[in-house]
Amino acid sequence: MRMILRAVSVLLLLTAACLGQSSPAEARDNSLCLLQKSLRDGEHETVRVSGVFSGGLDLGIMDDAACPEESTWFELALQSARNKEKLRRRLDRSRRAYVLVEGEFYGPPLPDPKLPENIRRAYHGRWGHLGCCRTKLVVHAILEVGTAPADVTNDRH
Repeated sequence: MRMILRAVSVLLLLTAACLGQSSPAEARDNSLCLLQKSLRDGEHETVRVSGVFSGGLDLGIMDDAACPEESTWFELALQSARNKEKLRRRLDRSRRAYVLVEGEFYGPPLPDPKLPENIRRAYHGRWGHLGCCRTKLVVHAILEVGTAPADVTNDRH
């Protein structure tokens, strides 16, 4: 009986230690502007980021008032429907919403390796409708949805 209790105790301690450690795939908080400027061609990382989303429900553009000259292409690939309906209602009302999301953030895409060298050197990959954006965010979870700040305009899109 004592051996069983010891084995259970050791298992519980190991489980608690494992659960207390952070996962390497865990999203880290980021500024949208910092991500837009720092990710290089072909790079991507798991992130938690906020910004102002505009467009349709599944595809659109995400902006940050701190760097209005740069937009990120936004695609929903949700692993949970949590807050999706809230986002839909907000977009129906104003076509814009503040969001806090988790997902994969991509820098500019790399050229196809099958292209000739001189074309690959001149290639400047873009994402989204008509190549609107240098970066892309594939959203797996919508953590928060709110009213977009009044000082953030999206007239150029």
